[in-house]
Amino acid sequence: MSEVFRRLKTEFPCVKLLALGQTVYWDEPMKAILQRRLNEQYPECRMIIGIHDADYFSKVPSTLDLHGWGILPHNDGSTKDLWAATGEISALFGSETIPTREQLAANGVRLDKIAKDFPAGRAALMDMATEAWGWRGLVHTDAGTEIACCIPLEDSLPHLIELLEWGFHHTLDALSVVDSTRGRRVADELIAEVRDYADSHPDDSITDMFRDFLVRFYERFLGTSENLEVSGASRLFTFNRSTAGLPRFNLLGAFLNPETRAACQEAYDLAVRGSDTYTLDRFPPGAIPFDLVVPRKGRGTICLRDNHVVIDMEEPITLPGEVLPTTPGALASLIEDHFGPEVALVGKALTLVLMMAREFVFVLHEQASAYVPRCRKMAALMKERGVNLPFYPILRVNYHTWDCLSACDATFSLPGHLAAAFRQGEITSREFADSWQSTVREQEELLKRIAATTSLDELLAFLIEQQADPWRERIETHMNAYATVLDLSEKARPLKEESVRLRDLSHQIKQEVQQLEMEKGEHFREKVKPLKDEMDRIALEGKNDAAILQELRSQEELRAELEKQIEAKREEANQAHNRSLQLKHEVRSLENGEEAVNARRAVDLIEYEAELARLWLVRDAILVSQGLTYTNHRPSAWWFLMADPELKWFNAVASTAEFRFEEMS
Repeated sequence: MSEVFRRLKTEFPCVKLLALGQTVYWDEPMKAILQRRLNEQYPECRMIIGIHDADYFSKVPSTLDLHGWGILPHNDGSTKDLWAATGEISALFGSETIPTREQLAANGVRLDKIAKDFPAGRAALMDMATEAWGWRGLVHTDAGTEIACCIPLEDSLPHLIELLEWGFHHTLDALSVVDSTRGRRVADELIAEVRDYADSHPDDSITDMFRDFLVRFYERFLGTSENLEVSGASRLFTFNRSTAGLPRFNLLGAFLNPETRAACQEAYDLAVRGSDTYTLDRFPPGAIPFDLVVPRKGRGTICLRDNHVVIDMEEPITLPGEVLPTTPGALASLIEDHFGPEVALVGKALTLVLMMAREFVFVLHEQASAYVPRCRKMAALMKERGVNLPFYPILRVNYHTWDCLSACDATFSLPGHLAAAFRQGEITSREFADSWQSTVREQEELLKRIAATTSLDELLAFLIEQQADPWRERIETHMNAYATVLDLSEKARPLKEESVRLRDLSHQIKQEVQQLEMEKGEHFREKVKPLKDEMDRIALEGKNDAAILQELRSQEELRAELEKQIEAKREEANQAHNRSLQLKHEVRSLENGEEAVNARRAVDLIEYEAELARLWLVRDAILVSQGLTYTNHRPSAWWFLMADPELKWFNAVASTAEFRFEEMS
């Protein structure tokens, strides 16, 4: 931290720190730890804390039949495209860690095979297998394009309270009886705080309350809120004539300037390529990566077209003008004349981070914001193209959340996946702190072993190693049933072979019959018919030729012999065919008999159960290894209040927190 303070004092002495989050019920209040350090060692430094209230409240997959308000889990199935940040919560040990279908498959899980026999169906399996444990999001399907700061607290209140009660309830379930009783009082206080605020501020938005509560969380953790400025994205990025000259809008200026616009657009597109973020050609013509947020109207992309500006809202708005604005000031004048001075202008994805980094040292937790590497890439691409805007570094905060549990005296009642990984259902905070890292490593190794388990025999051997009691008996049942299937198969094999031989023989004989029929026809045409024709001619003359008659009788005898051969061959073919069918029926009787059906059913059931067991083992291992690692860096601040109201745990995290600069230029 001393190096961080040195750079803050010498390189950025007048630069404010900025910390923005979308909700107070996640990790944002943890940044009070940074403020504590600043109060102790650099009190003249100013930090702005606030709520990012200029984004959409929620986005719900169109495939969901949901109306009004809802509290949803997140998975890689029916809610794959869910987005909820203003209203989200994670119970203790929980996070939005999704075991994706791709991850499951990479570790050997055969979802398609399991889905064929899963009682609730394929869709239910995908949802259950990939659901993030301990996370829920509040969504508002009727909001359309409504922005978070426009959601009335009065409308969201009952649903927000339901969301909080869900998270608090599951957290209290993860505590021992004594700790849960103590934590219940904290939960009740937090719920009462929401109700009291709503009663006294009936006209506020949900983000107004969050901004107020953010200060309260800081005061809980620090005992004071001095040296803090409180704001929100809609305030920070208010865009009008008086604010357009602020450094935060310099990047906008580079996109407006005709001399640098193309370079900036190219840099943006190259930086987002290969990600889920849209390139600019995916937006309406003339789009630049900035949105205008208009209270009570929504949020829309700014598009520069010919001589006019279009705001691409649900109903696009064209701003009158004779020429395109080429500076933030010119654009601000145009916008203020049309919408008034209370609108905000925010960047899309990459550009929002760079807007903040242009004027502030932006504070982020480790593992926060997947956009940052692409932001750095965009800044570098712009510089290569002659657009050299300097950006302040990001200040990263790193916690040792789970290591610091040893500082308190809580006892946890672990949820199923953690109980299995830690090999105990109840665990003290000190035991958890001492063993969580080795447990994560064990689960990572477990995933590698499962991924390398390719055959059924290997899988069954692995399962009996992991869960001996249930699988020992199942494997014995599987072996016996499989032996029965093999035995019946051995009995059926010679019958199948003979049936196939007779079928082929019947086919071969039928081909011989066809050949004889052809020979019979040729014999009639070449031998019998000419003689008959000659006999008929002689008879018309009143004559008789004994030699011709004798020859005709001889040829007819040969023809009769051919017919006998044909009939015999036909009978032989029919007998072979009938015997083949009889043997096939005997095979079916063996294979479809009660003994065989029961044996195959037992084999299939145990193989299905083995694949299902592999799925749950992989899912749990991902939740433990990735979930604990993620929450170690980004814990929900209210967990500390509920699990350890004396704040010994929080103070330990504060004293061991690490800080580093991440350069953007």
